[in-house]
Amino acid sequence: MTNPDMVPAMRRVSAIVTDEGGMTCHAAIVSRELGTPAVVGTKKATKVLQDGQVITVDGEKGTIYEGAVAAPAPAPAAATVAAAPAPVITGTLVKVNVSLPEAAKRAAATGADGVGLLRIEHLILGLNKTPGWYVEHGREEEFISELYGGIKTVLDAFSGKPVWVRTLDAPTDEFRNMEGGEEEPIEHNPMLGWRGIRRDLRSPDQFRLQVEAFKRLWAAGYSNLGVMFPMVNHPGEFVRARAMMKDWGVDVENATLGVMIEIPSSAILIEDFIRAGIRFASFGTNDLVQYTLAIDRNNEHVADMYEPEHPAVLRLIDYAIKACREHDIECSICGQAGSDPDMVAWLVGHGITSVSANIDAVPRIREAVARKERQILLDAARRNA
Repeated sequence: MTNPDMVPAMRRVSAIVTDEGGMTCHAAIVSRELGTPAVVGTKKATKVLQDGQVITVDGEKGTIYEGAVAAPAPAPAAATVAAAPAPVITGTLVKVNVSLPEAAKRAAATGADGVGLLRIEHLILGLNKTPGWYVEHGREEEFISELYGGIKTVLDAFSGKPVWVRTLDAPTDEFRNMEGGEEEPIEHNPMLGWRGIRRDLRSPDQFRLQVEAFKRLWAAGYSNLGVMFPMVNHPGEFVRARAMMKDWGVDVENATLGVMIEIPSSAILIEDFIRAGIRFASFGTNDLVQYTLAIDRNNEHVADMYEPEHPAVLRLIDYAIKACREHDIECSICGQAGSDPDMVAWLVGHGITSVSANIDAVPRIREAVARKERQILLDAARRNA
């Protein structure tokens, strides 16, 4: 499998094949952003394939061929040039997920209505030093500058469009591979452990460095920047994080602050979060499915049980969407399910405000949204006829 500290190498490869993981694993996320063919969760690739062996990887079909296999010839060009299709306009915003700053231009070229999830852990972990290392060695400014520059690259590519940045959400096993990670705790299940907002609240220096980068971006005029906290399971965590930001000089009354809904408790308590002052909420379905169904999303042995459309998951999402609409809070989705046309059609039918898809999925998701919106309008017209 791959880890974030492998990203520099992943940028150079022609294809990626892993033994472990599924659609939501690190290798799948990064390869989609880099436009690199990938096949994950093969179980035996590192045993079957040998160093120096030539293979051909078809990431679309999930197939690996022995030897060099030529790509099929492109279809002959049409004799006449068809008129360019009109852009698809939707009432539901169609945003895009971004993990790597160098993917920002490619993401913006999709015509997305903004960034529904900017994962900063890929940027931070790519430095190969933990935030604590920068604090301990008196190099905080270097860390802040790196974070500022990476986020700014994405904000510039989406000028005038919302960009929601998720605060650091790195499990301890990922930090352990980095310089400064020698003292990281060894957890039996890091996915259920010390990560997300629960870590930032107990590591104020780590949180403060992130907030300083956000504060400087807002001061530079990037009013389209929104910040969302991951792994919240109680409104008190949002309140504490907001208070800490205020203490560090953030105008929290005017800052766009929201939460990820990825633990069942946060969906159940959504109205309490709204009363606590969130400006938006976004479903992190990768973890919401995992925690609702007790399915390790990186375990290929139970991959077939990972079901975003499970009735329990849908019921939680529907409940939270209704509460957000009732209180005029923007509600979105940024997990892998946001790149599934069928799931997105269901979400639009249930009133979601926006969806955020992977870079390669934005065009087909916009089509799915438009199709569902037309159906809703047609059904309404028929009822009133």
